[in-house]
Amino acid sequence: MKLIIRQYVAGLKERSELDAVLPDLLSQMGLVVYSRPGRGTRQDGVDVAAVGSLDGGPEKVYLFSIKAGDLSRKEWNGDSIQSLRPSLDEIIDSYIANRISPEHRKKKIVICVTFGGDVQEQVRPQLKAYIKKNTSRKVSFEEWNGDKLASLIQSNFLREDLIPDSVRSNLRK
Repeated sequence: MKLIIRQYVAGLKERSELDAVLPDLLSQMGLVVYSRPGRGTRQDGVDVAAVGSLDGGPEKVYLFSIKAGDLSRKEWNGDSIQSLRPSLDEIIDSYIANRISPEHRKKKIVICVTFGGDVQEQVRPQLKAYIKKNTSRKVSFEEWNGDKLASLIQSNFLREDLIPDSVRSNLRK
């Protein structure tokens, strides 16, 4: 089942698909989504923002920058303003300083690099170096790739124990 979900997630476009699924997934996981994707508004690199606790840990602010498919060189730092690195720079330079509400300013911040596929090997060193350079006591990074998203969807949306026995076999198919 996870493989099927992973392939589905990898094929989602960024706009109105992957960025539409993620807020619902985060809500299902217990986070409070306070910013959803918008068109025509300045987002300072953040597609989705949420606050809350995951896995019983302390409350944190989660900032998601979403890209479709695999993270390639073009998607990482290409000519487009939609590339990931400029979006991450905007989060660090502008969003954190200006857009986090006062009640959440003292919380730790997790910037979630989110994409439906995988990080291509030629991009991995640049991504790791960027994360190392920009991690601090207050700001950390997480990679939410297609595999992680598929696991979270499977465990939060498709929990078999919530479905009657008579329907479970159809879900598995």
